[in-house]
Amino acid sequence: MISVRRYNIGDRDQVERICLENAGCANAPEDLKTFTLLMRCQYYIEQERENCFVAVDDAGKVVGYVLCSENYNTYERTFTEKYIPKAAAISAKCYVDAKFDMLKHAMYRRYYPAHLYIDVSLDHQNLGVGGLLLSALKSQLKRKFVQGVMAVCEENNEDLIRFFENNGFQTILTTRYGKTMVFDFDE
Repeated sequence: MISVRRYNIGDRDQVERICLENAGCANAPEDLKTFTLLMRCQYYIEQERENCFVAVDDAGKVVGYVLCSENYNTYERTFTEKYIPKAAAISAKCYVDAKFDMLKHAMYRRYYPAHLYIDVSLDHQNLGVGGLLLSALKSQLKRKFVQGVMAVCEENNEDLIRFFENNGFQTILTTRYGKTMVFDFDE
């Protein structure tokens, strides 16, 4: 049986393992692993732990997570100050990629101030784990009166797009860089 709880510091290694596995970088060069974790995990689990949830199996093993920033303006300020320099230290390309990634969320921040990353271990996908995680996050954001949440996913990631659509998200923008999908708590 899978249960969902808040992220805690002891979950970090397991969350990072799932992140790298799903990003296809488990065996990648260290610089790529470092950059992937910087962009997809570190800010959220270091700065906004209260908006992070994990799914665990009966043995307590983390099998999925959802990480969220509830306010883009706070995210932008802190990420620029603390994490962009780390990206620049990896390479100039990582610096540019990190700055560009931030812009993907900036366009709609007025109506969808929160954004999320969600991953489920490959052997637990299509079992309802992602829905449980998203439900926990939606409840958290609604309690905090967050207006809406967005996710940006690669245009060719059909499974993730279908997952978001099945959980009430709508596509508001499609570019060569991916789809911006949103969930509005007022609807």
